[in-house]
Amino acid sequence: MGKASRKKRDRRGAPALPAEETLIDDTVVDDSMSDDPETIASRAMARLMHTNTPRNPSLAACYAVGYMALALAQQEGTAPHWYRDADPLDLLFLGTGWPMSLEDASDFALARDAWLRLLRDTVHGRGIRRFVEEVVALSTESDLPVDDGYLMLTLAGRLEAAGLDRRRLPRRLLPDQALRDCRAVRGPDPDLDLPEPPEDAKARVKRFWKAEPGSGVGDTPQAVLRDGLRRLHDLGMPVKKESAFLLPALYAQLMTKPGEPLEDMGEQACAWALSLDEASALVPVLDVLLVAPDREMTVAETLGHLFALPAFTEPIPSDALLWTGSPGLALPRMAFELGIPEVSTLERDLTPDMLDWAGMHARMRLATAARNGGFLDADETDEADEADEAEVAHETDGVHGAHDEPHEAWAARRAAVRGAVTEKIRKKAGDATPVRRPSDHPVERIWNADGSSVIRFSGDTTEGKEAIEAFEGQLDYFREKFGREPAPEDPLFFDPDADEPTPLTKERFDSMLLDLAERVADEGMDPAPLHAWREVGYIVTEETRNGFTAAEVIAFNRALARHRAAGA
Repeated sequence: MGKASRKKRDRRGAPALPAEETLIDDTVVDDSMSDDPETIASRAMARLMHTNTPRNPSLAACYAVGYMALALAQQEGTAPHWYRDADPLDLLFLGTGWPMSLEDASDFALARDAWLRLLRDTVHGRGIRRFVEEVVALSTESDLPVDDGYLMLTLAGRLEAAGLDRRRLPRRLLPDQALRDCRAVRGPDPDLDLPEPPEDAKARVKRFWKAEPGSGVGDTPQAVLRDGLRRLHDLGMPVKKESAFLLPALYAQLMTKPGEPLEDMGEQACAWALSLDEASALVPVLDVLLVAPDREMTVAETLGHLFALPAFTEPIPSDALLWTGSPGLALPRMAFELGIPEVSTLERDLTPDMLDWAGMHARMRLATAARNGGFLDADETDEADEADEAEVAHETDGVHGAHDEPHEAWAARRAAVRGAVTEKIRKKAGDATPVRRPSDHPVERIWNADGSSVIRFSGDTTEGKEAIEAFEGQLDYFREKFGREPAPEDPLFFDPDADEPTPLTKERFDSMLLDLAERVADEGMDPAPLHAWREVGYIVTEETRNGFTAAEVIAFNRALARHRAAGA
């Protein structure tokens, strides 16, 4: 099946459960009884479930448990709102047996990423990498996205063949033990010692507030925080009185699109702050911002502690410029680290330069779903009957093994870390308050809260008129090429050699940019912006800057500097 027809199929339904007849009296039926691929896959899934040892499971068995858990939740109408974004790596982590609530996407993703980092340099990290390679290989061979329901069922047999059903995870590496004291799950140390403010802290704080907005985008936490506080102040937030607004201001200025509701900023800011590797240089800065509201520190006191940290006035590390706290993001990221150039998902085919796009869309889409009720497929959003919950909890312990610490205690700790920040923001935000003010630029991208967007052209300026003429010319080219008006799903910029409207491949587009860069260089102009465009997937100009986040502008500027240095 080609990609064009594949994308028309609705693959967002529940994963298929293995048929009941795959197990008879606890004995697995021989695969030779049927050559049907789905039946064979179901029996592989059943074998993995049958041979699972909860306290010492294999990666393949963890995947089978996660698959079954999500499939059952969907069939029973209790699936969380993020189930549609889950991919095989998410299901693998889900099956490791950590007793988390399935309703919170960011909590799930934070724990997933922390666990993957923990395993990275172990022999089991090699197993995870092999798992990702097998998923992408199956996706390529079957021409199905990695998060396709049928692919996720048939993956079970492939994991057996790859030997991922043989190496067992030790008990100490299962999440309920391995992540017990992990910052991503529990938040900063409650007894965290803050650095002593420098002697001139008061003078620095005064200069912080008096500094004029700089041209362009500063790439230090201090510069980004200052601009973010100005934006929140313009929206009526008491940013000089409440330290709870500091972290959301930094996050909103750095990461968010204009259409994202302010009421989401507190929760998302905490998730972003906790998502970073504990070795990141930015973590000490973020930990100060996380604990300040709970300790009822003033804004001036908090800034004083921040000025004691070198990282506050140094460039923000690149690992902090991407949103990773959603399901569906870890597998592509790991695939790219392994040198795999493209990963096909139900949303679209992803390349390394699209990780920021994928993260932004996942965050905005899931936030919208959560505000609309959270459970996308259930007719009711009321809490389940207490007896049913008790039965499910008992069954979970039977599959995954007992746990030393109840999930409620971990949830309470996370709530303590996030509560002060989140409630202050929600109390002041109102409904769908925009984070950025409208722009008077001739070309502007207008973002909606769910991640969709439209481009507005102003016909009152020369630049706007030129942009309108360029798009009208492209529409004329489409009509001439295909003899019809473009449909909503047709790409406006298409492969000129294709008989049907086909988006330009990354390889074709990169080739076009390289050719253009060579011509520009031959004419004595700077080709670095075109090379930076090819690297990050977009180009930032003075006219388009307002449509990008600070993180995107920083990433582009750094790529631009690298290519200019390489060409010097």
